[in-house]
Amino acid sequence: MAFISHRSLAAPVLHGRRRFLAGSAAAAAAAFTTSRASAQLTTGNPLQNAPAGCTTVPDMPTPARPDPQDASRVFSAAETVLAFRNHGMQAEFLREPLTPLGGHYLLIHFDVPQLQADGYSVAIGGRVNNPTTISLAALKARQVIQQVVTLECAGTGRSTLHPRAVYVPWFKEAMGTYRWTGTPLRSILEQAGLMNDAVEVLFTGWDAGIDLGVEHAFERSLPIKEALRDEVMLAWEHNGQPLLPQHGFPLRLVVPSWYGMASVKWLRAITVLNEPFRGVEQSKVYRFQQVAGEPGEPVTFKRVHSLIMPPGLPDLITRQRFLAPGPVVLQGTAWSGAGRIVKVEVSTDDASTWADATLVPVSPDRFAWTQWRFDWNATEGEHILACRATDEAGDVQPINPQERWNRQGMGVNGVQRMHVTVMPGIGSSRPQVPSQSRVVVRGAEAVPVPNVVNTQATPRS
Repeated sequence: MAFISHRSLAAPVLHGRRRFLAGSAAAAAAAFTTSRASAQLTTGNPLQNAPAGCTTVPDMPTPARPDPQDASRVFSAAETVLAFRNHGMQAEFLREPLTPLGGHYLLIHFDVPQLQADGYSVAIGGRVNNPTTISLAALKARQVIQQVVTLECAGTGRSTLHPRAVYVPWFKEAMGTYRWTGTPLRSILEQAGLMNDAVEVLFTGWDAGIDLGVEHAFERSLPIKEALRDEVMLAWEHNGQPLLPQHGFPLRLVVPSWYGMASVKWLRAITVLNEPFRGVEQSKVYRFQQVAGEPGEPVTFKRVHSLIMPPGLPDLITRQRFLAPGPVVLQGTAWSGAGRIVKVEVSTDDASTWADATLVPVSPDRFAWTQWRFDWNATEGEHILACRATDEAGDVQPINPQERWNRQGMGVNGVQRMHVTVMPGIGSSRPQVPSQSRVVVRGAEAVPVPNVVNTQATPRS
């Protein structure tokens, strides 16, 4: 097994969920305190713990997910491959009202199917009076709506937990906001004629693979009440362009209030059921489980969440930020599946004190993120920035992500922390060409600056 780590492992290996549960309360508090003291000085990420013993993550398929790992900064080779395949949004795009097409996060469970728009259709059947097949062309001829919707993966924040669930090792990058174009699902279901015993609507994608040892197509269902919400739509465009292949071309479901797993891509069929769906991705995955084997609660609506757009300049490897002293406008976004954002607070002292940010609504769509701004007078030294949001339902982000611990690492919305070093002269390399490089980290080697006398081009003789 291959690992990525910043240092060698010395702590003993822990086996079994019982060990984790037995010390969960004390470990959560201790790990959180330790991380704030040590990780700030090493990695700039105070949500992470120092490496400890790592149990085995197998290289071969198994019928169960590995237990949560007691090594919060050690990732298996398989997880690393998943991280490259399923990339997150680049944090600098938090400044934009819409995420660029190539910047939106990706979570592709199996393979991207090769599909064509010409001749594409969706089958509608099950407990309906009028089973039918609707072509993509016919869908486009129906009522067309546009909605700005923030999608978020249910696994966002997974890697901020301790022990850490084994799956795509998301931190705070699995989201994005698009303007979706499509048609409402409700009128399609009503035209098909729901039978009186209809309970759920199942959405089947063209992608298929193996998870938990079982071959299946990716499928998710919604309760009838949720499927009939006005905002649920079948989408064929994002940001005015046809869906990218990796985002569900040529047709996908968009469920604005729910985490992203509900918005099934590459939509193949819609089937109305008279009993709850119990497929792998419904009954086994995307559950809030505390103990292995328990059914847990289903993951549904997005929890209130917020992010900071990184200020200043990044260190390449650690992504720690550097900026010059003086007035700085911090900005970011916030969103929730429970309704609009009513407040965002910002801390510049590691969540010790908070002050209100100014909300900057960028879209009338209630499912789009809300941008915020905060004026900060940055003083020389080390700072930990944080932000937390409150939605109209009264839900507030927890400061400690451990309050959201679950085996699969789902719905983790603890406040984001960002390590910032404020020092004079940061940014001085930008104005001049060639760049006037300077050492900002002790021990670095200075780079010689070319001596350019005449910056105008001289034709060759």
